[in-house]
Amino acid sequence: MKAPREQRGVSLLIDIENSIKAAQSKGYEQWAKIHNLKQAAKTMNFLTEHKIEQYADLVSRIEEMAAESGQAADALKNAEKRLAEMAVLIKNVSTYQKTKPVYDAYRKARNREKYRARQEQAIILHEAAARSLKAAGIAKLPNLAALQSEYEALQAQKEALYADYGKLKKKVREYDIIKQNIDSILQADRQPEREKETER
Repeated sequence: MKAPREQRGVSLLIDIENSIKAAQSKGYEQWAKIHNLKQAAKTMNFLTEHKIEQYADLVSRIEEMAAESGQAADALKNAEKRLAEMAVLIKNVSTYQKTKPVYDAYRKARNREKYRARQEQAIILHEAAARSLKAAGIAKLPNLAALQSEYEALQAQKEALYADYGKLKKKVREYDIIKQNIDSILQADRQPEREKETER
């Protein structure tokens, strides 16, 4: 998209001020009906507060924040994925440990079939947990307390990432609205010039 008036190096503030001054002209009435001048003033305040002087600066900041927001979203997805994996691992380790005494007794039982019939649920759970741990490439059983501690730390990290992501998304939205306001203001400012050209 072409930056309005950027080629002449006129600052956005001057462009908007000129647009506001043009509010008294008849050709500007159409825009004045659609957009409130308060919005233009808010836009100017935002640009001043954030030291944005050129349209390209605004576009550049929006792109930077969008990239940051994308990175935060990726980090959040990775944390969520790791948490899901850890939840399964914790469940399997916990199940394995709880059912191990029953499984050991089953292996030592004289009448395995009879013992299995009485303890079938615990034995099936133990075997399923053992298969899952083996499929995950876990040879030595990890410490359950350490896993739970790591999970809690990762959960806290995820919540912090989520808060950061929310703030970035809000900022991107705010900047997008400012850009839309500027585009509307400057487009409306050029409208009377087009009308004059068509009259000739």
